Amino acid sequence: MTAQKAADEGKPAGSAPRRPGRPRGGAINAQQREHLLDITLTLYARDGIAETSLNAIARTAGVSPAMLNYYFQSRESLLDTVVEERFLPLRKRLEAHFTDESQDPVATLSGFIREVADISLTHDWFAPLWMQEVTSPQGLGGTLKNRHGHAGRERIRSLLTAWQQKGLLNPGLNVEVLMTSILSMVLVPFTRFAHEPGFNTEQILQHTLSLICQGIAPRPR
Repeated sequence: MTAQKAADEGKPAGSAPRRPGRPRGGAINAQQREHLLDITLTLYARDGIAETSLNAIARTAGVSPAMLNYYFQSRESLLDTVVEERFLPLRKRLEAHFTDESQDPVATLSGFIREVADISLTHDWFAPLWMQEVTSPQGLGGTLKNRHGHAGRERIRSLLTAWQQKGLLNPGLNVEVLMTSILSMVLVPFTRFAHEPGFNTEQILQHTLSLICQGIAPRPR
């Protein structure tokens, strides 16, 4: 580096070029890292995973793209981190309602529905992200299937089938689509109405529970 160029850049003459490595500003702490993941999920839910770039996340978070690249390497690596640290723990909470000891479909599904509602209320990104991404082979659904499998989903389907065989579950139900139907009945209203004035969480919850557990036929007098 010439003396004039060094002076123009505010560097001492003869200083060596900065080596590639950790971006200026130092390491991010745990709180900053969680904040970056929060922003990532918000943008995923708003714009879709495929449309969310590292540059967009960095710009929203107020950090440099170089910093984001340094700590998460790539969009794919960042998605893996989000899935493992944020999404999988919630999926485990939902799957925990279905165990081999579960022999009361109404109680089990009611607990599952309330869990979905609670997660949707405490994690603003969950409902919209699920609705637009979980069925996409290239999005969240594909990542879950390819990296983490669907053992939990298969276990739930086996349990639903066993309930039907024991006469505990309506034989007219299709166990292949039952859980998707239930999730949609909770998540669609939360996605559609959650930010509107007068949104009543308990009404949505009770509506879903009534429809799933009692159907649309009027109660016998």
